Amino acid sequence: MFGLIIRLREPLSEQGRADFARATILSCIVGVVRGISLIAFIPAALALTSGHSAWGMPLSAWLVVLAGCALTSFVVEYLLAMRSYSVAFDFLSNMHRAIGDKVASLPLGSFRADTAGKTSRLVSRELMVLGEIFAHMYSPLIAAIVTSATMLVGITVFSPVLGLVCVAAIPVVGGGVWVARRCLQSGAALKEPLARELSHRIVEYATKQGALRACGRSASYEPLLRAEDAYGVAARRSLMRETVGQIVNGMAAQVVVVTLICAIGWLAVGEQVGPVAAIVAIGLLLRFTQILVDIGTLTSAFETRRPVLDLSHEILSASELPAPKGVRRTDEASASSGSSVSLEDVSFSYEADHPVLQGVSFRVEPETMTAIVGPSGCGKTTIARLIARFYDVDAGCVRVGDADVRDWDTTDLMAQLSLVFQDVYLFDDTLEANVRVGNPDASRADIEEAARLSGVDEIIERLPHGWDTPVGEGGRALSGGERQRVSIARALLKAAPIVLFDEATSALDPENESRITDAMAALRRDATLIVIAHKLDTITAADQIVVLDEGGCVAQIGTHAELYSQADGQYRAFWDARSRAAGWKLV
Repeated sequence: MFGLIIRLREPLSEQGRADFARATILSCIVGVVRGISLIAFIPAALALTSGHSAWGMPLSAWLVVLAGCALTSFVVEYLLAMRSYSVAFDFLSNMHRAIGDKVASLPLGSFRADTAGKTSRLVSRELMVLGEIFAHMYSPLIAAIVTSATMLVGITVFSPVLGLVCVAAIPVVGGGVWVARRCLQSGAALKEPLARELSHRIVEYATKQGALRACGRSASYEPLLRAEDAYGVAARRSLMRETVGQIVNGMAAQVVVVTLICAIGWLAVGEQVGPVAAIVAIGLLLRFTQILVDIGTLTSAFETRRPVLDLSHEILSASELPAPKGVRRTDEASASSGSSVSLEDVSFSYEADHPVLQGVSFRVEPETMTAIVGPSGCGKTTIARLIARFYDVDAGCVRVGDADVRDWDTTDLMAQLSLVFQDVYLFDDTLEANVRVGNPDASRADIEEAARLSGVDEIIERLPHGWDTPVGEGGRALSGGERQRVSIARALLKAAPIVLFDEATSALDPENESRITDAMAALRRDATLIVIAHKLDTITAADQIVVLDEGGCVAQIGTHAELYSQADGQYRAFWDARSRAAGWKLV
């Protein structure tokens, strides 16, 4: 448990750690004051019933002690609550910041569906569970431990026999709590995987209604039904285990209570303890037992938070892209080498033994247009991602300017690139805000020019609120082609020296496709273009065309005319196949 607390303390700032130390001290003070106030009831009761002093002090003095303990407890507990919340806020703030920084430094391959879901769940909900430890659990636990220790000392002074019985009660209560915690953990381990599977199936059932209805399967979806049945069985077994744990825990506490009452009764019969003192002692010992149970409950609650802490550790310890060896600044690269891009014997794979690129080499000169073509799955998009350093190569190197991308500062590298990928994501904001992402300081004239070149101006004309129209989460208010045009406008507005187009015209009609082709021609005067395309007629004017084969190797490099003149070449085969497909008619 205390190892968990040490791990939780690591993200705290210097001020947070200072507040944590103060909260610990205040918790100890609260525990001592509570223990003294509970023990003081014995002499106070004796003095009240006998009319004489008890333990060397009259009733009035003991009342003053109790009042002082109450006042001290009130003040210290208020200060403790403030410190505890301060530590919790510091922890949450630093954890959110750390996770945000981590996400920004991870390679693109880290964002699988399960990883993204874990991160979202951790940030939105489960971090609050860890924050609760500082706000509501740590201080009560420390206070309870110190209270029980203080009471144990006072009980031992009052009666060594009762003190020994209380010491013996600690492992009994602890054993019951341990059994309850193990049963709880076992039940959770049995239920949690099936709960995740059920959640996944529910989301799947809700989001894939179109496909299910088209297949006549929406009324009865077997995977969802099986997941529900499996979770129901696991939930019942988990409940049984948890019930057994609670029964054992309750029995242990009852054994302790009965033992303590019997011990006090034995002392009273032997006239070692008076009737009044015996009654007060019974109440005191019942309170001592309850505190032990509370310690066990809090300890178990700590353990239930461990999976969340492990999840946060998993995310924060994920492998990052190696930091640049020697940081290359934008101005250095621009002054020395312009905006060239080159791949030198590059090999890469997403999974071991499944190479995507093998020995790829070519160079893109500044202010030229290079097109990359090839069959699906040959690694065209991967090349764009390697240039942007979303991943690191397995072998060879990728250079922007004369510098390896691994030597670039990430911010400066991104300043060199505008990216238009096939998978477009728009933010839940206005149309203008989504375009301005490319350049927040752009003028309205610049935005309108980017809109004209990309065809976004047509979208604006038909929208009810023009530029101020919300596009919805992911851009759901727009069609796929419209989202792609917005993405292109965003890249044009950024006006980076290198522009990567990945299937930028795939979802556009011929008219807008022509606009983008014209935009590419305009960009070539000031920028280096790398275009990935299936529509070969959009890249005939490229300065060079790189043809990849199915194995991710460079098959051909040349202009359209040079490659088409090679009758047995792969490019000629692509072109002829596309031409035949374009000429198909339904009669």
